[in-house]
Amino acid sequence: MYYWIYALFLLIIAILIIFMLLQRKKYASRLLKDEQMLLEVGDKCSFYIEEYDTLKNKIIKENEESPQNENKKYSGKTALVGDNLKSSYSNTKAILEDLGFTVDMAENSNYLVDKFKYGEKYDIIFSNNIYRDGTGPECLKKLKKVKGFSTPVIIHTITKDARNHFINGVGFDDYIEKPVTKDNLVPVLEKIFNK
Repeated sequence: MYYWIYALFLLIIAILIIFMLLQRKKYASRLLKDEQMLLEVGDKCSFYIEEYDTLKNKIIKENEESPQNENKKYSGKTALVGDNLKSSYSNTKAILEDLGFTVDMAENSNYLVDKFKYGEKYDIIFSNNIYRDGTGPECLKKLKKVKGFSTPVIIHTITKDARNHFINGVGFDDYIEKPVTKDNLVPVLEKIFNK
């Protein structure tokens, strides 16, 4: 009489075991699909990074060879401008591009440092003194900790008459008071690139 209860109990356990095995197979299959998707995304990302680098180098090369750039003294040079004010950045960018530079922007100090950590190369950096996530001197310290870093860093700031502090005290390569103009920028560039 109790055999049917025992048989029913064994049947329920067998169904549960089969269900768990099927679920395990289902989860393993889902994990495999997720892993394949991640690998595909990784491949696409590395492809796009290579494409970005190729296109960037092509644009720089075309700019160097362009006849309209023959009068631009710094054609082929790249600059990174760290500035959290778009109007200030746009002004600095326009002057640098007029001199032949290819210009990138970093809106905060961590992004500026990360560009170098992850392999970006520039001929010169212009760092703001105040960022939303820190200061120019803190940014310079972080940059100097990046292995192989040797790019000249110019501080451009509204702080007046602070050349000695920023160059001799903090360690910037040069100092420009904002607003940046061609008149106060060109002598600094000549000093940096004619060393």
